[in-house]
Amino acid sequence: MFRTQTNTVKGLSKEAYKSIAEMCRYANNLYNVGLYNVRQYYFQEKQFLTYESNYHVCKENENYALLQAGVAQQILRVVDRSFKSFFNLVKKAKNGGYCFQDIKIPQYRKKGGMFVLVLQKNAISIRNGKLKLTMSYAFRQQHKGLKVEIPFPERIDPNTVKEVRILPCDFSMQYFKIQYVYEVQTEPKNLDEYNALGIDIG
Repeated sequence: MFRTQTNTVKGLSKEAYKSIAEMCRYANNLYNVGLYNVRQYYFQEKQFLTYESNYHVCKENENYALLQAGVAQQILRVVDRSFKSFFNLVKKAKNGGYCFQDIKIPQYRKKGGMFVLVLQKNAISIRNGKLKLTMSYAFRQQHKGLKVEIPFPERIDPNTVKEVRILPCDFSMQYFKIQYVYEVQTEPKNLDEYNALGIDIG
């Protein structure tokens, strides 16, 4: 079973907050680049540009290079899922199960905005009670000596963490949420399924 704990990112330097905001902007840019490729391919070829094909185009983009590879790939997977949902709705509408007028092609995100950073297992580094935010080589070259270390919750076993998300909450560059997705072992419950309790709060 997976659980998610959400915290506010606190106690970082001004430079660290700015660097997170910068990465979130690169993430926003990359989302739009990936979406542009898929949209244009659809308009021209009337077909779906797969994640694999889109990845090979986008990995040459400067925004991809300025993000950790795993983070960049997750952004392109979000684009992929968005378009797959679009195509599924079109298919459903052709079979009479949905209204064509209610279907909208995935739209670009606001220019200059910020997008979520998703860290998968290979990009998660937790040591001495802190999560170290991994950076690409290109980003490190631009910010020599920079370290971003976020306090890690004591109640979570670092070895159980499967995914970490950093969510921008406003444009102040100092307000971010962080979500830890971790695995827990379910305890068997010997319950009588025929016994039930109902509460009428009205």
